[in-house]
Amino acid sequence: MPKPGARSALPAVALMVLACSSETGSPPTGDETTGQGAGGGASSTGGADAPASGGGGAPGGSTGSAASTGGGGAGTGGAGTGGAGSPVGNPSPGCGKSGRPGNGTVTVDNDHIYTFPSSYDGSTPFPLLMGFHACGNPIDQFINLTRGSGFETDYVRAVGRSSDSGGCWNYRDDIAKVLRIYDDLMENYCIDMDRVFATGHSSGAQMIVQILTHEPDAEHLNFRAVAPVAASDYGALQVPTPVMYIQGKNDTVRGGDGASTVARFRAANMCETSSTPYAEVMGCQSSGRAVNPGCVSYSGCSEPTIWCSHDDPAYNNTSHGVPCFAIQAMYDFFADMP
Repeated sequence: MPKPGARSALPAVALMVLACSSETGSPPTGDETTGQGAGGGASSTGGADAPASGGGGAPGGSTGSAASTGGGGAGTGGAGTGGAGSPVGNPSPGCGKSGRPGNGTVTVDNDHIYTFPSSYDGSTPFPLLMGFHACGNPIDQFINLTRGSGFETDYVRAVGRSSDSGGCWNYRDDIAKVLRIYDDLMENYCIDMDRVFATGHSSGAQMIVQILTHEPDAEHLNFRAVAPVAASDYGALQVPTPVMYIQGKNDTVRGGDGASTVARFRAANMCETSSTPYAEVMGCQSSGRAVNPGCVSYSGCSEPTIWCSHDDPAYNNTSHGVPCFAIQAMYDFFADMP
């Protein structure tokens, strides 16, 4: 069951998105392989991706987080432990307007998809997960990745479609759509406005980071926490935000492990440079081998700041995909938010 939100700011929405965009709209380059490691969940491929700036380096401080070699991968999270609808929360204006949509799904072709758990009744506020697809991936990529997980049973899930013909996110062209989707959910459905979360991969992760570099948009969406996978450094973040940042330690598409992006979150969250192993994230099996999530938690932060620099070998050896532990780790991280 979710805990009451502790912040007075506007609501946050979980948006799982995979995108390959640049704020300037320049065409992305390089190959992108997105999807899920062998530990669980659906996978998909395709699309080009914009190269990241920065990168390199290892997680600061202690990096010796030992991961379990067994266990299931992402997409297997148990229901009821992280975010089920609760009478406690910050109800959106849409609470009480209507019941559960037919078949639990609202679809507008080439624009957005919303899914509602079977326990959603239109009156009890539910947490929201916004997911952003990667370049060349279908709009429902994160719906597929979270199928069978606690996100399916405990969250309203919302995914949008980027406007670019190649399926990549472009901040300039797409931010209005993201804000419109968020406003539609708040106005017409029953969402806990203090428990809006976002995740995305590649271009979608880049979109999340760019939102956080624009203060008005970041404050409007008011994400309670985010979990970008393989994003990029777009400059200083404007609001402190709890984060679980995930990227392969040898991501050949990004040209590094995401250290410069993590540094932006550390600065925004006023963290120290020291860290300790974050053993809450369990290992998994991918491509016939045990995966070490490599997660650390930074010290002295105003908001929780986790970096998972993993060694999942999947995704055509690019280390650029969503690792096998990711969905369960995100679910648990979001559930721990007060």
